[in-house]
Amino acid sequence: MAAAQVATAKHNVATTLNYWDDPGDGSKPTPIFIGKGRISNKRPHKAWDFVVSDVNGDEDKYTLDSHGFQYCQSKSDEELFTDEQQIKQGYYAECEALIKSVTGARKVHIFNHKVRRGPTQWHHLGLQNLANRGPVTRTHVDQSYEGAERRLRWELPQEEADEAVRRRYQIINVWRPIQPIRKDPIAVADSRSVPDGDLVGAEMTEDDFVGESWVVRHNPAHQWYYKHGMTPQDVLLIKCFDSDETVARRALHSAFEDPLYRDCESRQSIETNMAPVLDPPQTVDWMGKKVPVWSMPTINYGLILSQDPSEVDKLVNACKEEGYFYLDLQNIDGRRMLADQQDTLKLMKRFFDAPIEAKNEFGLISSHLGYEPVGSRTGVAAGSKDGYEMLKVSRDEIQRDSPKIPAPVKNSGDLRILENSIGSCNTITKVILSALSTGMGLTGANRYENSHKNEKPSTTTLSMMHYLPTELAGENRIGHQKHTDISTLTLLFSEQWGLQVRPPGTCGAREMGFVAPKPGCAFVHVGDSLRFASNMQFQSCIHRVVPFDPAEHRYSIAYFLRAEDDTMFIDSEGRAITAGQWHDEKFKAFTDPEQWQLMAPKSMILGGMKEDGEDAPIPGLPAAHAAPAQTPVPANA
Repeated sequence: MAAAQVATAKHNVATTLNYWDDPGDGSKPTPIFIGKGRISNKRPHKAWDFVVSDVNGDEDKYTLDSHGFQYCQSKSDEELFTDEQQIKQGYYAECEALIKSVTGARKVHIFNHKVRRGPTQWHHLGLQNLANRGPVTRTHVDQSYEGAERRLRWELPQEEADEAVRRRYQIINVWRPIQPIRKDPIAVADSRSVPDGDLVGAEMTEDDFVGESWVVRHNPAHQWYYKHGMTPQDVLLIKCFDSDETVARRALHSAFEDPLYRDCESRQSIETNMAPVLDPPQTVDWMGKKVPVWSMPTINYGLILSQDPSEVDKLVNACKEEGYFYLDLQNIDGRRMLADQQDTLKLMKRFFDAPIEAKNEFGLISSHLGYEPVGSRTGVAAGSKDGYEMLKVSRDEIQRDSPKIPAPVKNSGDLRILENSIGSCNTITKVILSALSTGMGLTGANRYENSHKNEKPSTTTLSMMHYLPTELAGENRIGHQKHTDISTLTLLFSEQWGLQVRPPGTCGAREMGFVAPKPGCAFVHVGDSLRFASNMQFQSCIHRVVPFDPAEHRYSIAYFLRAEDDTMFIDSEGRAITAGQWHDEKFKAFTDPEQWQLMAPKSMILGGMKEDGEDAPIPGLPAAHAAPAQTPVPANA
């Protein structure tokens, strides 16, 4: 009994951990430069008191997917770690086998390694301090979410990087002592105790590579752990990134001082960075070709309505990183809204079955009100027109005593359905907007929702779209062209496949891929206006609609929440422009002939979002109908 008690005795440490000293003025963290044998780190930090808990005896409780870190027993044939060639040939293979065993990865890409033998204050040694690399005593994560893919694409050939990002991939630091650890042990934080809002992207330039890591704002809720007395047989796996958003995605870590061992010899350790690739790519067969199915984060509407801090952080991150997400409405707050959309779906199917003369009673009254027949805009393929018809009912119009609604859906019951649908969509999007204001720290008149008052004129509208089977749509009438939305937020309901997105940011080289309809959920897209209002911090969603099944009738309901007409923005060209002007200019671009669109700046149709490469041809269409390519603007255009 006594022996067992000794074996599991805990050595918890009351110590300090160094956090980024946020000046509070919105400025970015000071960049770090590594090169020519030297590291320059002048980033200000502040020490905060913490207790770091010893995991000895409880190692099995902590896993990569639950906590973001994991302890393993793994003996190495390497002992000294002084021969670089031997490390790369022998030790790398050991690390690869370990990671495959723990994660089930099908492939492991090893980036590099670092051996640390230097003193605690090695940063201050001046020139050639990298030759005496020691422990990092500042809380951090090696890669931010964006920095992870940036690092992956820097390290790997393009084809291998493209293959990795189609699958689930991780970046993991395999950390091993070279000698038993006493001085400056390493601590890791439970990922669940660290919300994304505590993390701040920080630039780090290493030779020619410009990366991004996370620095950390202090939060007393962070829970820190370590293993006392680690030996060379003890390995700590630290997750720096995971593309799977349903598990722990990253773990803060830092060396720290144990006062009991302050005067011991400098710590010796090796860390090896690698990217295991786990799952097979998610694809769907479409017209004889395997096409990617991109993942989307899922935001819980009930939690957003309650302003749950973690869910608000997740929402803000989704808008900054992707520009789109699923909104889960399967709760007491959202189920009524799902029912409203089902009623609207029945109404619109009845409307679109009516004769063209009845549907087109008022024609297109304005850009956001009325009926658009098939072929009114440019289609998804070169030389084509769109393949859908659309009924638009604006929020302003539905509030009038006698709204201009075509007769097939103008009885009192139909008007009530439309009003309920617009009302529920308006509530949902305003709740999201309010949560984003909170998450971005906006107050008073600066909050996003204050430029979206119901009583002020805007082009906010409910659009009901019917994509016809190819045979009925007519020759060269195909889908909905690639674009970003003229909106603040777009709330989209569709139970059928056909929506494709192109992931933004450093993922811009990815091809167009489908996003799967998800029961009980709506799609939400960040539109141009919200991107402008966020000073380009949010991404806008580049997307299009293609005929997934050319023989089916496809229906979708989109609510475009738009700012008040006189709201001023600075667009991606640096112009001061009102929301109403931006809407009118972009709507005209949508209806312009294709050649005019190709000559216009991409900042119009794509809202200033950047993309690399060209779209792959649409399967099953002749070469002449490939996706249109950008053509140079003539000098005198």
